[in-house]
Amino acid sequence: LVDTIWTSSFERINRIELEKKLSRTHYILLGEIHNNADHHRLQAQFIELLVKFGRRPAIVLEMVPTTMQPKIDQFVKSGAADAADLGRQLKWEERGWPDWETYQPIAEVALSAALTIQAGNIDRKVQRQIGQSGISALDAQTRNELRLDKPLEPAAEEALAQTVIDAHCGLLPDEMIEPMTEVQRAKDASLAKSMIQNDPASGAVLVAGSGHVRQDWAVPRFIRMQRPNADIVAVAFIEVDPQKTSPNDYVQAYSGLQIPYDFIYFTPRAELKDYCAELEDQLQKKKTD
Repeated sequence: LVDTIWTSSFERINRIELEKKLSRTHYILLGEIHNNADHHRLQAQFIELLVKFGRRPAIVLEMVPTTMQPKIDQFVKSGAADAADLGRQLKWEERGWPDWETYQPIAEVALSAALTIQAGNIDRKVQRQIGQSGISALDAQTRNELRLDKPLEPAAEEALAQTVIDAHCGLLPDEMIEPMTEVQRAKDASLAKSMIQNDPASGAVLVAGSGHVRQDWAVPRFIRMQRPNADIVAVAFIEVDPQKTSPNDYVQAYSGLQIPYDFIYFTPRAELKDYCAELEDQLQKKKTD
């Protein structure tokens, strides 16, 4: 499956077909595994392709909270051209993200083409507040601006909760599931706001974890609340598992909801760590502490 591309109906297409589709799409969401350098290389290639087609989309980054937008603006205004310096300016690794070097190709393309680089996420302090008090931690105006005052449909809410449980290997205490789904919704809403606040004619590309680009309840849903007729394509870069030999083994769809992704692009795995074992150790240490 490595280096193959499939549609939502599991029909195989070639790279040129995907490129043509993206070149005509207003809002493009490129979902990644954060520590996979192949995913960031592909994201950079697709952004560069859009530039070659005459597009000038804003590049929205999940990894940067909107409170750090002034740092990006200051960097661009200074005329700095070294993408490595942008990573240092944003304290990338210090804030817990994988090596900036793997993300740097994205920044290099954006800077060389003078594209808008847009912070997209909510601040971690605010995430903690939502985790403790729910969406009510945000003031009414912010909730309204982010469209968080409209709850998910029951089927989507249940499915989102299940994905949070699955993403944490079934190890989360029950009392943490709802707060974490609220945080996820707030992140999606913030990313959507950053996507649509730029020049409507230019569109935007989202660089984010694949969970944020799902069509059924994530960023696309919040975009459509404000742009009902928005042209949106969600691409998920997915790591190949030797135990899964069919494309439909990788995508979990829920009855009554939209398909999660428009396209899936298979890549090699970045690491072979047992994430669930690591998470279990972390939770055990917290209990001990």
